[in-house]
Amino acid sequence: MIGASPAAAAQARASGRFDRELREVERRGAEHLWAALERYGSAALEVIDLPPLLQPGAELSAEQIRAAGALLWAREVAEAGLPDFVEALAEKVLQGKMLLPIDSAGDKLMLYRRSSHDRFSPAERRALYDRVFDEGFLDSWKRLLAALDALARAGLLEGRGGLLARAAQAARDVAFRLSQESGGIAAFAARDISEQVRQAVRILRDPEISRALGGGSLWQTLRMNAPVVLGRQVDPELHLDRASAALALTGWLADTAAGLDGGGTPAPTRAALDAAELWLATEPAA
Repeated sequence: MIGASPAAAAQARASGRFDRELREVERRGAEHLWAALERYGSAALEVIDLPPLLQPGAELSAEQIRAAGALLWAREVAEAGLPDFVEALAEKVLQGKMLLPIDSAGDKLMLYRRSSHDRFSPAERRALYDRVFDEGFLDSWKRLLAALDALARAGLLEGRGGLLARAAQAARDVAFRLSQESGGIAAFAARDISEQVRQAVRILRDPEISRALGGGSLWQTLRMNAPVVLGRQVDPELHLDRASAALALTGWLADTAAGLDGGGTPAPTRAALDAAELWLATEPAA
């Protein structure tokens, strides 16, 4: 970006990455729905509590893994402040608890608030994240990250057979949990929440609302205003990095699901290794 400051260029790259990932999450939701239609017919359009899409005799499902990855992305984006921030903002503005110098943009907030009964509430979203990504999943996820980190550090200097077997076992464990636990309402929720995020982004990028909240990028707006609007601080960049890592890692798990299901030890891609390093870089030092 010619003439842009390094900070502005970094913000532009972050926004571009986020927009691409949101499209990827929406694509995963659409692909899962298409797979459900192939399996269950048009009835899948009317059922939000579908069983996992598993082939006979299989324990892993690429479609379920990708859908669960979209939900894990949404969980991290929620920690970054979306869509909770816009929901709280609309509530405060329309109840007169927060005054903003806005005119026509107020209608957008009103419409967003009025449609709240048609989408998952913040409490429902948190309950779903806690159910799908429980302590068992998190333990498995940490083992996968550690195994991939060991492979990344080994390079060509150590024997990789044992490390690959360890990584494959950890990958299969995570893939199994995501395949089995992301059935029911989880895939439907991933589609619904991604649409909530898109609506929230559209509102915050409205020029009138952006100016009223101090201007700057979407993520600067969240960081500056979250203490007042949400009652807590947020660290968007940290959780957006985790969201990116979640998509990349679950994408690799989905791509290798058939091999893992057959007991194979597929080698992690460079993208998967980089994603593990990205996630680990967001964790506090021991």
